[in-house]
Amino acid sequence: MILESLKRNHVKTDKLWEMVDRANQLTQGDYDSWDNNAPALVPLMERILVLAREQEDWQVYFYDMAKLFWYIRRSTVNNISLALKISEMFHRDYEQRVGEGVGPFAREWRVDLAAKILGFYCEYPQIDDGKIARMLAIFRECEARYGSDWNYGDYTEIMTLARLNRDKDLAREAAKKLEKAMFDNYCYCYVCTYARPMLGYHILHNEYEETVELVSRVCRKAIPAKYRWCFEKCQQANEEDLKDTVLMNCLELGKSGQFGRFFAEWQELYRKPGQGEADDTFNILFRALAGDWSQQKERLLLAEQDDRERREQKETPLDSLYWSLCWYCYFRMMDEDGAGNVSLLLGGNAENRREYSCREAAEYFERQADLLGAQMDRARERFHYSNVKKAFAESLQYRRSV
Repeated sequence: MILESLKRNHVKTDKLWEMVDRANQLTQGDYDSWDNNAPALVPLMERILVLAREQEDWQVYFYDMAKLFWYIRRSTVNNISLALKISEMFHRDYEQRVGEGVGPFAREWRVDLAAKILGFYCEYPQIDDGKIARMLAIFRECEARYGSDWNYGDYTEIMTLARLNRDKDLAREAAKKLEKAMFDNYCYCYVCTYARPMLGYHILHNEYEETVELVSRVCRKAIPAKYRWCFEKCQQANEEDLKDTVLMNCLELGKSGQFGRFFAEWQELYRKPGQGEADDTFNILFRALAGDWSQQKERLLLAEQDDRERREQKETPLDSLYWSLCWYCYFRMMDEDGAGNVSLLLGGNAENRREYSCREAAEYFERQADLLGAQMDRARERFHYSNVKKAFAESLQYRRSV
C-alpha cells in the first residue's frame, strides 16, 4: 500500500485519515493494479497534500508528497507536469522553512524527496546548471539536518548527477554513501539503488574488471542474503538488464571503446530473438548490433511511440535524446544492409504515416537528437553532446565485426 507506514495515530483528523485509508485501499494489489487506479489515486493524493498543509500535519504532508512524486514518475503513469509542480512546491516549502519541527519519519522522506527531485531535474535542459547546483545544495542541507542512515540510498540520485556531469569527485562522494546503505526493506532495492549506480561509477572511472565483477556477483546472487528479496520483487534484477545498463552507460558517457570491449564479451546474450512486446529501445539497438532482427513490426511501433512521446512531452528530454540516437543507429544499420522502405507514423497525426527509406528514418531521428543535444549543451557545461553522439555512431563498427 502506497501510504502503508501511516497509522491512525500518526494522522491528525478523521477526514485526513479517511483519505489516507482510501489511497491504501487503491493500492492493495500489485503494481499493475496501482497503475490502473492512477485516475483516482493521483487526484486523491493531491487532495491529501492540500488538506495536510492546511492542517499543518507535516508528517502526512511530506510522506504523501514523496510517495506521490515517486508514483507519478513510474513509466506507466509518467505525469511530468505534476512532477514539475511538486518540485516547485518543495522549493517553496523549503525556502519558507515549512515543517521545521517534523519528526524523524517525515524528515527522512523530506531528504528522499530532495534527492528524487534532483535526479528528475537532471533530465531537463530547461533546468540549467545553476538551478541543479542549488538543488544539490538543498539536498546536502536536508541530508545534514534531517537525514539518517536510511537516506544513504538517496545517493543513487547524486550518482546520476555525477555521471551526467562526468564529475568523478562527486561520484566518489556518492559511492562512499552507497557503500553504507541498507537494502533490507522495500524502499531501496539492492540492484536498482546500489548495483546499477555503481556500474555507472566504474564505467565513469574506466574500471573494466570492477564492472565485470559486479555484474557477475549480482547475476550469481552473491549478495547478502537479507538483500536477495530484490530478485523476486524487481523486474530489473536480471542478467540482461544489468548488461544493458553497462552498455547504456558506455554510450551515454561517450566511451565507445569500453562499449566495444563489453559488447564483444556479451554479444551472444543478444543474438537470441526477442519475444513478446519490444519495449526497451536500448535493448533493441544491442540486439540489432548482435544480429537479431526479429520483431520488426513491434520495433517500428516502438519507434513511433518514442517519437510520439517526445513530441507530447510524455518522456523526459534526456531519455528522448538517447532513444532518438538509438533509432538513428538502428535505421542506419538497416540502410547499410540495403533494407527496403518502412512504413512509419512520425511527426504528427495519422496523415503523416508514409513510406520512409531507412536513410530518411535515420536522418529524422538524428535531427531530433541533435535538437535535444543542443539544448542539453546550452544547459549543461559538461554534457558534451558531440561525444555522446560519436559513441553511438561508433557502436556500429562493433556490429560489422560480429
